[in-house]
Amino acid sequence: MKPFSTNPRVLLSTVYRRFEGDVNDALACATRGIPRFSMPREHSPGLRFIKQNVPEVEVLEYPRWDEYVAKLKEGWDIVGFSFYQAEIDEIERMAEEARRQGVGETWAGNYGALDGRVPQIVDRVVIGPGENVCAQLFGRGVREDEVEIPPVIGYIRTIPGNIRHFTFGTLYTQRGCPYKCTFCQTPAFDHKRYDFNVESVDRVLRYYKRAGVKYIFVADEFFGARAEAADRVTGLLARYKLRWYCQTRAATVSRHLDEWYERGLRFAQIGVESLNQDALDSVAKKQTREEVFAYARRMGEKKGLISVAGYMMGFPNMTAEDIFEDVLALQRTGFDIYAVNVVTPYPQTPFWDETDARYGIFDRTYRHFDSKHLVWRHPHLTPAQMELLYRKVVGILNCPSVSYWKSLRRFMRGGWQAGGPKSLWQSLVKDPAVSKRVGRKKAFFFPKTGRRGGAA
Repeated sequence: MKPFSTNPRVLLSTVYRRFEGDVNDALACATRGIPRFSMPREHSPGLRFIKQNVPEVEVLEYPRWDEYVAKLKEGWDIVGFSFYQAEIDEIERMAEEARRQGVGETWAGNYGALDGRVPQIVDRVVIGPGENVCAQLFGRGVREDEVEIPPVIGYIRTIPGNIRHFTFGTLYTQRGCPYKCTFCQTPAFDHKRYDFNVESVDRVLRYYKRAGVKYIFVADEFFGARAEAADRVTGLLARYKLRWYCQTRAATVSRHLDEWYERGLRFAQIGVESLNQDALDSVAKKQTREEVFAYARRMGEKKGLISVAGYMMGFPNMTAEDIFEDVLALQRTGFDIYAVNVVTPYPQTPFWDETDARYGIFDRTYRHFDSKHLVWRHPHLTPAQMELLYRKVVGILNCPSVSYWKSLRRFMRGGWQAGGPKSLWQSLVKDPAVSKRVGRKKAFFFPKTGRRGGAA
């Protein structure tokens, strides 16, 4: 590799699209049938963080293969890849093509880089945030308190029709998580926990407000981990009269629900994982059934507040009958939407080591590591049985005619209570118009000033 002082050419890319529409869409996968909502993964927040803080690099988000090959022809000293476990085969092909075209070094990052095979595919593996590592290529660094947050705008659409009708701005306020759930890769990836500087948070929210974006997706691994930091952020969200979503824990949101609701909280997701206490204890979730029940009850008391439950099916102590019993109990709690996944071991987690040692991980097909397939030898279920069970569970928990109507009714009722007839104009006319207008814009990055918080 050339010395840092020579100003190397650096390209950072996500995985390529194998065909049109080849994008992850967790929202569309959450339900069966038509119509349903869609939120395809079209942007890479991780790469945009690096680009915001290290403007010299170029980023390429979910290109077609021919677009990727054409970009390589421009000549690069380093080509880095941001990817997940399920995408490793495609990344290997991308790395081979980069070497064939004379790229000096290939790098790997994001959660997929935790897999043991990746060092054989690329020249360098970067674990954790990449801003400081990339900045060092250009002879400087980025301290944790200097990290600037990029704006990332996303959309919720309908299938069929692919009509954008709901626009949201993504916001990260911190990194890391204080909990050590044994199935989670965050402790292995984000070794340090820290908050982003409040000036950068404020700048992003002001950008969203000016763009006409009304809803904010707070994408922290665990929002509210530090009460003081959360208070600053929710104060800003309230100041700009934004409605927001967060991922948190049952006990945390229950403590702060009244205050957060007054400050604009309208969507909240917690990882329930299971209502089987033995299953929760086996993965060090540090959460009880009673906390979940109390949380669901409190959420139901707030008008217009939509609750989302993350559910994991297939813990080794549970049979098919146990899972159905668990699912029906979860359904009775009254959550509005359920994000259903199959229990999956991922590299560099305690659950990976325990599962492989005790049961065996027999399926090493990377595409199956998407939390929708059974890749280990379950003591009670085969992969085929799990696939059928998964479909049935999704159908029970997220029947579109029930869950969509329930969520929309709560959403509209809350809007009507807050804004009366004006809320109908906002939801049915203004929000779709904003989505159409904002959707034509390219990725935006703030001018890099080199000072804390950046430019206003």
